[in-house]
Order: sequence, then C-alpha cells, then structure tokens
Amino acid sequence: MNKYFNQYFKCVIFVCFLTAVGLMLLNIGLDIFGVFGFKKNIRVYGEERISKYLMAFRYIPENFDGVILGPSLSANINPEPVKEIRYYNASLMGARVQTMIPLLDRMLASKHQIKRAWVCIHPYMTQSNEMEGSLFMNTKTYWTAFGSVHLLRVYGFALIRWLNLAPNKYPSDQYLINGTNKFEPLFKVPDVEAKIEEEKAKLHSEDFEIAPIPEASLKELWRMLEANEIQTKVYFHPVPLPIYEDHKGSFSQYWEQVKLTYSANNPLITFENFNRSDFSFFTGDLSNYIDHGHLSEKGQQLLLKELSGE
Repeated sequence: MNKYFNQYFKCVIFVCFLTAVGLMLLNIGLDIFGVFGFKKNIRVYGEERISKYLMAFRYIPENFDGVILGPSLSANINPEPVKEIRYYNASLMGARVQTMIPLLDRMLASKHQIKRAWVCIHPYMTQSNEMEGSLFMNTKTYWTAFGSVHLLRVYGFALIRWLNLAPNKYPSDQYLINGTNKFEPLFKVPDVEAKIEEEKAKLHSEDFEIAPIPEASLKELWRMLEANEIQTKVYFHPVPLPIYEDHKGSFSQYWEQVKLTYSANNPLITFENFNRSDFSFFTGDLSNYIDHGHLSEKGQQLLLKELSGE
C-alpha cells in the first residue's frame, strides 16, 4: 500500500509542478503588465496601483519619454495630443505624494531615461502620513507578474471589460494605453454647482496642512527629478473658483509652503499656479468640471494646452 501511495504522491507532485510551470509560462506570455517586454500596447484593467507599479519596471520607461504624476485630479488628462514626446499618465486614484516616490523610483531604475514630468499638486495629497504604497510598491511585487491573487484579479477585470459585462462600473474603454483613466461617466454629477457648494462647506484649516511624511516626500520627489535631470513642471491643480475664493488665504499659503519644499534654483523644475487671478477664466467656468474638482473633457483639453505650452 505504501509503495502505491508513494507513487501516487510523486505523480501528484509532478503534475502540480508541471501545472505551476505551465501557468507561470502562460502568465509570462500574456505579459499583462509589460514586465517581460513582450507586449507594447498594454493598459490597466484593474488593481491600478499594482498594475502601474509593475508597468513602471519596463513598459513605461521603454515606451514613453514623459510621465504625469498625481491623484485622480490629473488621472483623466489624456496627453496623446502632445506631439513632441510621449507622456504616460501614471496618476493614481486617491494618490498621496508619498505614493509617487516608489513609482517614480521604479521608472528611474530603467536604462531608458524619462526626460519630462508633470506633477499635479493639491492639498488632498499632503494631508495624510499613511504609507499605503509601501505595502506593495516594492521590488517583491515583481513576482506578482508570474502568478498571484492580484494577477488573477486583474485577469478577472480584463475579462469583464473585454466582454463588456458591467459597462456602468467597468467600462471597456476606461483606461488608455498611455495610462489615462477616462472616468468621466463614472464621476460626473448631475449638478456641478451644487456639488461645489457642498465641498466648499467641508473644507477646514487642517485640510491645508502639510503632514511630515508628505513634506519629506515632496523634498525627495524634487531631489529625484533634479538628480535625473528631468525637466519638470509642478502645477497647482485648478480649483473651482467658488471653492478657491471661499478659502483663498489657505490655498495661497498652501502653495507657498509647497514651493518652500524646493530650496534649489534649478530651471529644470518650475512651479505653476493654475489658481492665479488671470486663470479665473478657466476656474470660473464650471463647465470645465464634472464635480467639485475633476475636469471635464473640455477642461482637460484647455489645461493640456497650458501644460504643453501650446
């Protein structure tokens, strides 16, 4: 009995080993994150943070010369019209400043150098000391591409999007191959003006404070960009004028604090405030927004022209 059991056990182990190897080779061949360099036109299907972090290993630096860093406020800006160089929108939903550090660090580890960057800044990004990105934005995550629960979840999201099974929640065309997140149909509110009034009442002085970890992260971000000679435009996201005017002093002071985190005088890194008075033609036009801050397609196009200097 023991002899037959041993043979059966060895057979099971061998079959499991072959299955594991087969699945690993299949995952490598599918290369859904572009980690192995087999696929060129890939996109995010789900698990956005892990997906874009893994794309930063090869896909982003090998196929794009510029990068957009920021939260959801910049995530839907499509840089495709920019003809001079190709930008990848690496913005993440709900991203804090500290989330950008491991993402950028991974891109800079490639021999293919990123040449330009746009960095979106907003008080939301510097309120929290949380280090959620460090939980999975590390080199160990690389092995996720060979096989993991996260990979299975991405395959599931991909299947849902390919088959258009839940178009209202997971639109098939939500993410572009340049990282842009076209979430307008998901975020748009029926009454933008009412949403802005609601948000205006929620803001308090503590919302404009820069926490210690985000402050250190800002300084580290500037250091990384400067050390790698990346031409960078840091911009203060255009806040709807009714919100900005109601908290004008706090917003102005906040922007000055952000600029103070960069003490050098390198022309490669510039700061631009899209809440200045002569930009009120944009922030005062509420058709440029889909809610209390995210931009409409019209607003995206106008801001893109400003960012690209057209």
